[in-house]
Amino acid sequence: MAGKLLHVIVLNWNGEDVIRECLVSLIAVDYSPIVITVIDNASTDSSAKIVREQFPQVNLIQNNENLLFAEGNNVGLRKYLKEEGNFFLLLNNDTVVAPDFVSEMIKAFDHPDAGIVGAKIYYHDDSRRIWYGGGDFYPLIALPRHLNIRKIDRGIDEIIKETGYVTGCAMMIKREVLEDVGLLDSSYQMYCEDVDYCLRARHAGWKSYYSPMAHIWHKVSSSSGGGFTPYKLENRIVSTNRLFSRHKPWWWRILIFPLYAAGFILLIIAFFLSGKWALLKSLFKGLWRILKIRGNMESGTFTKRN
Repeated sequence: MAGKLLHVIVLNWNGEDVIRECLVSLIAVDYSPIVITVIDNASTDSSAKIVREQFPQVNLIQNNENLLFAEGNNVGLRKYLKEEGNFFLLLNNDTVVAPDFVSEMIKAFDHPDAGIVGAKIYYHDDSRRIWYGGGDFYPLIALPRHLNIRKIDRGIDEIIKETGYVTGCAMMIKREVLEDVGLLDSSYQMYCEDVDYCLRARHAGWKSYYSPMAHIWHKVSSSSGGGFTPYKLENRIVSTNRLFSRHKPWWWRILIFPLYAAGFILLIIAFFLSGKWALLKSLFKGLWRILKIRGNMESGTFTKRN
């Protein structure tokens, strides 16, 4: 399928076990014109060498340090926003894509208010079990959640529809949105950058859409160790607090505080009784980072980055 120019930005960090399969599937897509670029976040393994030597048709940009998710992707977005291109796809290196996934995603932009589009994402090791089937928020507490997660796909949804947010695992963005909203907010460091960006786009008048006929398979959390790790827990605590501070009013945060306090107390008790000391430590580290951030804001040393 020929259409408007698409830039695919694949962020990579130590992905020697996953990057090859991802790029092989990307090169086989039925859409053109397409430019594929790997942004390497100072990998210490052979993944950058694999890209350079085995995929000469793929652009490679190597950062001098690990800039994490938001700023790593911003490197590619800054470069290609200065050039031609109508759409920009942020894609995890631990994904495998269907040949027609781009063509299906781009159909969602027939909606004139569509600014960001996501695909249906399955677990790679269970190819019909859904990992992302649209994004929403839990009522009252407003925590982000994936719809239909862990459900077997039996034709659950087949119609393009508006969604609360699109996961950064596979996020296609229209050029006009980037020009209106700007880049990803690197102050999140890890997690919730995608939710934040979709909410910022919504405030600017752009909607997020979910394209269920576009299929991707995700080797979930390969860069952070997979599963519910201390690393993930600590960073999710910090990033969720950042999300609420930015998008929820002060009075809502005061009203909801008892629920979150109770949740943290239950987690502390559960981790203590089960002897999960690493998770317990990461929970306190996350809370301490939140207190430090708030302290910096009150002292005037906090710098907001967009």
